[in-house]
Amino acid sequence: MSTIPLLFMRSADRFGTQPALTEPVADNQTVTLTYQELREQVQQFAGYLQQQNVQKGQRIMIWSPSCSNWLVAYFGSLLVGLVVVPLDVNTRQDFLQRLIEITEAKFLITSHKNYTSLQSQSLPFIDIDALPMASLNTAQLPTIEENDLAELVFTSGTTGQPKGVMLSHQNIVSNAIASVEAVKITSRDRLLSILPLSHMFEMTIEIALLYAGASVVYARSLSPDTLFKLLSTQAITCMVLVPQALQLFMNGVEREVRRKKIEKQWALLHKVAARLPFSLRHYLFSTVHKRFGGHFSFFVSGGAYLPPSLGEAWERMGFRILQGYGTTECSPVISVTPRHDHNIASVGQALPGVEVRIGDDNEVEVRGPNVALGYWNNPEATAAAFRNGWYVTGDLGYLDKQHNLYLKGRKKNLIVLANGMNVYPEDIENVLQQQSQVKDAVVLGLSDKDQGAVVHAVLSLENANQAKAAVQAANRILASHQQIKGFTVWPDEDFPRTHTLKVKRQDVQKTLLELQASN
Repeated sequence: MSTIPLLFMRSADRFGTQPALTEPVADNQTVTLTYQELREQVQQFAGYLQQQNVQKGQRIMIWSPSCSNWLVAYFGSLLVGLVVVPLDVNTRQDFLQRLIEITEAKFLITSHKNYTSLQSQSLPFIDIDALPMASLNTAQLPTIEENDLAELVFTSGTTGQPKGVMLSHQNIVSNAIASVEAVKITSRDRLLSILPLSHMFEMTIEIALLYAGASVVYARSLSPDTLFKLLSTQAITCMVLVPQALQLFMNGVEREVRRKKIEKQWALLHKVAARLPFSLRHYLFSTVHKRFGGHFSFFVSGGAYLPPSLGEAWERMGFRILQGYGTTECSPVISVTPRHDHNIASVGQALPGVEVRIGDDNEVEVRGPNVALGYWNNPEATAAAFRNGWYVTGDLGYLDKQHNLYLKGRKKNLIVLANGMNVYPEDIENVLQQQSQVKDAVVLGLSDKDQGAVVHAVLSLENANQAKAAVQAANRILASHQQIKGFTVWPDEDFPRTHTLKVKRQDVQKTLLELQASN
């Protein structure tokens, strides 16, 4: 199974009348495409592209929220040999225009509203809400090879030179198939999709689900009421999300606990559950499982650091949390925790066929068929990150005797104190996040002319007056070299975040320095 079109066509043959994609279209209404119907639409869209005389290797952009037509456009484009450039729906126009120039894209697939909002409409427009269709001439389809480029995924923001990760068909297919094997996805699974398909974590897992004959349900809205309604009506078994989304779900559950004024009973249930086998815990939290539809099996959390306390809270309620770790350059999954392993501290073991080693300075390095071809037209960046077949991730970590991988944080975030001691910001952030007063925290190393780098915490709080107490409580837990020397209360409701809800640390640091300069 060497290319994405071959994988998709194989699944369409095997699972023809089974549901593939479902999405809400109106109140209490959904539309479902079977595998066979999805294939027909893919081929008809490919037929339209064929009529536009597209050439193998040309680039086509998709700028839209996730929906069924997103995958129709994706598979149809790959079928005629195009390279897909996925863009987050919140991509700024100036950045989009830069990528059009860098990639020399031939078409832009987006909504009519998005297209008319562009100041410069330099690309032919294809309406994702009404994809054009035509008959496909299969005899004129190009031959797609496993090492042909499938996607160009840009990982940087609007500053500096954007880096386009070149992912081949083999990169993505191998990662999808290995993910099915590692996570044990079956045709009975139904995924509620809330992450953007422009993010490789969501894209690869959806391809994995389709390979296994499973179904994907798209959520047109991320409001809690909409999500819980889909969970209960669509027999959802799994979700792929980031830790921040897991926290939002937990906040919703705990709000309901407070509304019913059963905080003491809730705490007692958690205390009892911690002593029970995992298989029995769902009986204690049957009301929560009912809210999730009664069919829910597991979350896959990835894209950012999962605070152990959050993962453990879900596991006490009988919800399995699988941690995935990866990078776009690895298509993206590197490792995942097995279903039977409840070690929340680890990000699991390498996928089948993927090798992980710890290199110089404790940096995680990866080799395997999922590792990208390099960066688009950027030989310097490629040479720096891809060395003798190994991708150097920039993450710090270690392996235990069972080959479980543990992460310590990003190498670029590491704080080196004047005495040479290393401080991992993520360790301190985890302790701060355990304080009831703290909504979220970012720890940075600030330069002090007398002391060198010092540990500084930026806190998001409901009540700013609780900042000092939260820092003092954290310092009582932290080691001597981890002590927080200063803190700042974040002035806004929340930190600036990426489309996958990761905090934009550089933006936080920039604002912090501006605040300090103005005082």
